[in-house]
Amino acid sequence: MKKLLGLALALAMIPGLAFAAEPVLLYVNGIDGRNYEQQPILRDDRLFLPVRSVTEAMGYKVDWKGESKTVTVGDIEMVVGEKDYVAKGEKMTMDVAPFIEKDRTYVPLRFLADGMKLPVTWDGKNRVAVVGEYKSAPKFTRSKTVTYGNVTFSLPKDWEKQLVITYDHNQVTFYDKMNYEAQDGLGRIGEIINTANPDSPVPAILLAKGNCFYTLCTFASDVQVVDTGNQKLCDSYTKSNQLVREILKTVEIDDVYKEADRVKIGPVSMVLPEAYKDVIGVEEAGGNVLLFEKTNEKAKKGSGLIGTFRVVNQKELEKIEEDYRLFRYNKDGSLIFVRADKPSLKDPVLKKAYEEGVGKAGDILQTVK
Repeated sequence: MKKLLGLALALAMIPGLAFAAEPVLLYVNGIDGRNYEQQPILRDDRLFLPVRSVTEAMGYKVDWKGESKTVTVGDIEMVVGEKDYVAKGEKMTMDVAPFIEKDRTYVPLRFLADGMKLPVTWDGKNRVAVVGEYKSAPKFTRSKTVTYGNVTFSLPKDWEKQLVITYDHNQVTFYDKMNYEAQDGLGRIGEIINTANPDSPVPAILLAKGNCFYTLCTFASDVQVVDTGNQKLCDSYTKSNQLVREILKTVEIDDVYKEADRVKIGPVSMVLPEAYKDVIGVEEAGGNVLLFEKTNEKAKKGSGLIGTFRVVNQKELEKIEEDYRLFRYNKDGSLIFVRADKPSLKDPVLKKAYEEGVGKAGDILQTVK
């Protein structure tokens, strides 16, 4: 494994070595668009989207007149190859013209924002386009509202009969109750997580794009039914899965992460949210940078340590046996975060505080530069 890592790092340092461009990831109303037959295209530093796939997914009707190459979407009319278009009877102009590729019409991303007034964002670093949002009215009557960390959502009456919801390490997880009770830990439907890159390897719904993170609900990719031959267990899991997707339409995110809260300590730059400063502490010691949970650290020095940032050379890196995360590679000095061993805590209050700190630290680590 170390040899493969070394090879990958060495290749990355060879000047002029080019790799194929990463594909563009598209989310439409929170749904991953990778299953679309037509994918986004980058051309002349502009992102173009397949107009029919995107707008029909958002509930619009698309009409095409082949002779004049005219596309009509709702009350907007445009002509392929022309920058001018008409929206609600008013003449407007795009900065680049639509084009046809493989018998499909593509329009610039900005057109969806300016012409159709849709919420649109483009993340050039991660090559992610977001059109619309998942939020809408759920197919249930809202009975109560709950908040876990910075995530708030609504629940229907008697939801406890169908679901188990846990909150651990800053992560909300949904389970089907029948399968969960049949075998502890099974019945998992999905979890709400923060991530700097929304390119999820498993099925996911995009709930929000914040200042530093994307908030996703990632779904279980394997069978989470205790006995697939038991129809009641299968039906219960399916019902819970559908209910969770409705609950997710009500999610509100309190985005506490802001670039204005970025701090520079030694070789480490990270976002330390103002809202977390009573929970997470950072200090420089002996050339390293310590990240710790404050309640346990106050109770006993060192007991709140979550991990340590270190700058190590290649030889030192190869000798490290602890669990670590690599942030910057340089043969003369790589930045890593070495995770501390989990302390043995008997006090439930201190244990909960430490676990909460570890969860928040996990998000903070994603902001490290």
